[in-house]
Amino acid sequence: MGPNIIAGVTAPDSNGIGLRQRATSQKKSSAPTPVQRLAPKHSQSDEDLDSKVMYEFGGPWGVTALMLLMPLLMFYFLGCLEFHGGKLVVPSPAFWEQTWEFCRPNRHAAVLYMGFNVVQAFTAMTLPGVVVKGLPVPSLQGKQLDYLCNGVATWYFDIVILCVLHYTGILRLTEIMDNIGPIMTVAILWGIFVTVAIYVWGIVTKTTHRMSGNTFYDLFMGAILNPRIGNLDLKIWSEIRIPWKLLFLITASAAMKEHDIYTEQAIEEGLDTTYSLLGGLLEVPICRTSAPLLFMFLAHILYVNACMKGEECIPTTWDIFYEKWGYMLIFWNFAGVPFSYCYSSIYILNRSLQGNPVTHSNAYNTVLFCVLVAAYYVWDTANSQKNRFRMKERGTYVERNTFPQLPWGTLKKPTYIQTKHGNKLLTGGWWGVARKIHYTADLTMAMSWGLMTGFDSFIPYFYVCFFTAVLVHRVGRDMVHCKEKYGDDWDEYCRTVPYIFIPLIF
Repeated sequence: MGPNIIAGVTAPDSNGIGLRQRATSQKKSSAPTPVQRLAPKHSQSDEDLDSKVMYEFGGPWGVTALMLLMPLLMFYFLGCLEFHGGKLVVPSPAFWEQTWEFCRPNRHAAVLYMGFNVVQAFTAMTLPGVVVKGLPVPSLQGKQLDYLCNGVATWYFDIVILCVLHYTGILRLTEIMDNIGPIMTVAILWGIFVTVAIYVWGIVTKTTHRMSGNTFYDLFMGAILNPRIGNLDLKIWSEIRIPWKLLFLITASAAMKEHDIYTEQAIEEGLDTTYSLLGGLLEVPICRTSAPLLFMFLAHILYVNACMKGEECIPTTWDIFYEKWGYMLIFWNFAGVPFSYCYSSIYILNRSLQGNPVTHSNAYNTVLFCVLVAAYYVWDTANSQKNRFRMKERGTYVERNTFPQLPWGTLKKPTYIQTKHGNKLLTGGWWGVARKIHYTADLTMAMSWGLMTGFDSFIPYFYVCFFTAVLVHRVGRDMVHCKEKYGDDWDEYCRTVPYIFIPLIF
């Protein structure tokens, strides 16, 4: 979850932080947050922080290792899932040969993947939506860029087109799982190509920003801060439209394939395949997808829908405001997220194909469904509270009725700490419970994805392990950044909200 090297809607460096400067000695308030129309400002300190180069992920050696190992790890895990029942094995030359044959790219896979990208770009540029402003960009002298947020329209458009293609037989949904290896390889190659192309373009056009001088490190972190094609912001497009919709499609394909398998078995056994409704006037197909795959389908449809319905909050996130468009965001969104966060879905489907389906007791399934929904509620409302607080603070808030709007998603009388820097640190709502409560909820959802697969394979747990490592790194980076930016006010904020992830524990 997440995007971005993590989930796409995770937050910037602190809760409710904007960049509008208003010097004041006020420390704490519990007043409402009316829409304000003051022009945003930026300071020299903002520009200094924005241009400062700090080595992360182990510096040049660390990021080079990540760029080399991540594609190999994706091939390795998929090979283990497809040919070894999800067991981790010592890869031999025969293993790599078999895996490559399974993943060898072909024209059909390229058409599917690149066609999806083209459609997503076209709808992002043309369908109606709301236009919101991002944070003031220090390198652009405080300019706020406009972002067309039409994720909801594109999401509903995608669903209609998907249904038409599937039920007319033009392109059945199961085609994705039938070609999962080649499609993944195309995605990996595309992610690498775009990374190099954007880096070279930045050098040639002299539009680079915050460069370290080390080629490998700058390839990983990126060269360009705000890459755009017309009104298409490539960072938001690649972070929201590509990974999460692809992840949903992969899981939906797995669920449909499992349904087809069990339906065929039901026909062979002489069982009914439809329900009769309205006295036989309406025949409804019986869903034969297993509870574990229905769980994954729910998990991923909740996530992608949240990204679409709350897209207007994304322009103010850390990835869009600060991170450049390099391998970290490009490869991870084009290939890493959709083809490594789907391991639970692939594992469950393969178990069914092997005649050894993943099964749990009704009580176990019920508990996990409840945990998923509860964690989603906290994650959704926490992100809504923070981003709406920040947008109201800068006068960019847009009220929307996209589905679902959950209770407590907007704080009417939020408490906050007013910093000398000029920004407000939110201490109300979920953000008074823990500083990174949205990460806690995100990790809980990630853990539930693994738990639904059982305990016979580590691979479905890779996501939560990787995600935990990334979030711990990000939190550490945020703490340093915020301390440098806010000084004593940050210390007061940490005393006011002492827990990072889990209240009363950590």
